[in-house]
Amino acid sequence: MNTATRPLGEALASAVREQAIQAGAGTSSVRGSDWRMAVVATVGSDGTVVTTDGVTARRDESYLSPAPTDLIVISQASNGQWWAWGRGSTGGVAIGETVAVRKSASTSRASTATVSADPHLTMTLSPGTYLLDALLMYDADAAADLKLGWIGPASTTGAWWPGGADSSVAALASSPRWGALSDITTSTIPVGAVGAGTIMACRPVGTVIIATAGVFALAWAQQSGSATPTVLRGQSTLQMRRIA
Repeated sequence: MNTATRPLGEALASAVREQAIQAGAGTSSVRGSDWRMAVVATVGSDGTVVTTDGVTARRDESYLSPAPTDLIVISQASNGQWWAWGRGSTGGVAIGETVAVRKSASTSRASTATVSADPHLTMTLSPGTYLLDALLMYDADAAADLKLGWIGPASTTGAWWPGGADSSVAALASSPRWGALSDITTSTIPVGAVGAGTIMACRPVGTVIIATAGVFALAWAQQSGSATPTVLRGQSTLQMRRIA
């Protein structure tokens, strides 16, 4: 062997090996399956998403309500096809997640002042669209009733229905209140009562769109002044499920 040409041959072999390694790293059939994080750029109507770096991946059925800017997990098969498994957490409340709080003790109020946040039925929400579902148990003087409203971050919008008895209620079997409101953090609406100690229930439901992260809470007071307090009972609950 010509020792003068040996170093050149070794250098050439080393370069070829390095090129092979680089080529294999970029070729799925050589590299095999792989996974990584990606950001969604567009959502297709055929069950796929396209990432910001140009990968088209088919969504898993569990990946619901895809949207641009989603941070997702994608994996690639050895034949080059991509699969989008779903969103990775970016903090806050994720789409599909339900946040719930329970009222751990009863609260009494004998004031018709502006509604104020309940000390228990309050939560911090990230921007998104939520389904509201609450179960409120209360009792009050028949002349006082319960005035309901909501407090939310700036620019919160939505619509809701109190799901309870009308203010004219005279007995537990009386008619419900059918009126609804389309300005969730601005207007209030009362539900009726039949007397202190007679526990009633209402089930407010609605849609809430949170524009900026912050505190969302049930707010309430007496509808009409009475020395007999209106009591919002412990074990009442508030649930918010993010849908977009």
